[in-house]
Amino acid sequence: MAEKIVTADRLAALKNLMQQNKLDGLVVTNNLDQFYLSNFFFYPNESVFLIHTNGIVCFTRELYVEPFSKFAPYMEVIGGENRVAATVAKVKELGLKKVGFDAEKESFLNGELMLKNGLVQLPSFVTELRKTKDEAELKAMRESNRIAYLTYEYILPRVKTGMTECEMAAEMEKFMREHGATSTSFNTIVAFGANAANPHHETGDTKLKEDDAVLIDFGCVYKGYCSDMTRSWWHGKNEPAEYKKIWEITDTARKAGIKKVGIGVACKAVDAAAREIIEAAGYGQYYTHGTGHGVGIEIHEEPYNAQNSASILKEGNIVTVEPGIYLPGKYGVRLEDTVSVTQTGANILTKK
Repeated sequence: MAEKIVTADRLAALKNLMQQNKLDGLVVTNNLDQFYLSNFFFYPNESVFLIHTNGIVCFTRELYVEPFSKFAPYMEVIGGENRVAATVAKVKELGLKKVGFDAEKESFLNGELMLKNGLVQLPSFVTELRKTKDEAELKAMRESNRIAYLTYEYILPRVKTGMTECEMAAEMEKFMREHGATSTSFNTIVAFGANAANPHHETGDTKLKEDDAVLIDFGCVYKGYCSDMTRSWWHGKNEPAEYKKIWEITDTARKAGIKKVGIGVACKAVDAAAREIIEAAGYGQYYTHGTGHGVGIEIHEEPYNAQNSASILKEGNIVTVEPGIYLPGKYGVRLEDTVSVTQTGANILTKK
């Protein structure tokens, strides 16, 4: 029942945006936006929602008609193929005057069909709503990130010389599923040695040496919501002075970025807080990405803690802070936490 109340609130917020923009209807084709509005997961291109003043129509595959009708009795559910064409026909049948669609997430062919039939392009209303998490989303993301942190604690004492990156990733993913996750947030990154200098290294068969750098970037999905964290450390007794130095610089940058997070703070200011630490230490050219991104139903969402971002943080945003230093051919360090924006600043979610 609680989930139904939450989705009712989200639909009400969306209808309020529709009313502000004098819309009679809104077409939603993105499956993750549909999940946000209904708590039911469709795969891409399996359904179309037509949200209008007096109700909601879902056009979907025949195999979903019975289960989704039971799950969402407040919707009219219609099975069949050519779902966008059926939506356009329904708009005409209902006599809706101004109906919009999310131009940013729509395919060219579907967008062209809707434009030809009088529908209008809109900015992404659902994306805007998804930036700010409600209490149900925060609860799911606390647990998703808790599972990730427990996975880090679990794997640390099990890292052994000679194991491969893939073996370590498999062990981590097994643990996450055993503790409530349904999948990973993205392909788990395990990077040994020089591979850690590649921010998005593809986990492979590289074996861990007796003295080696380790970087893991991973997360899981719990009740539809992602977690994201990165940890780096030196495996072995002979940690190079340079590695220790860049680890400490990166950690200082991480802490500075987290400290900067707050309501009304520009996302680019969070990036600057972390970046300035690394630049002042002489490693600015080796920090090759933004400081963070929003997390939610997708692993990368708005808002972004980046140099060119125009976004301002709001209460309920969930973002990462993940500075890094990458020395080609040697090793790299990245340290990442996921935090929620609260009235008292950043609340770290990647913890027990």
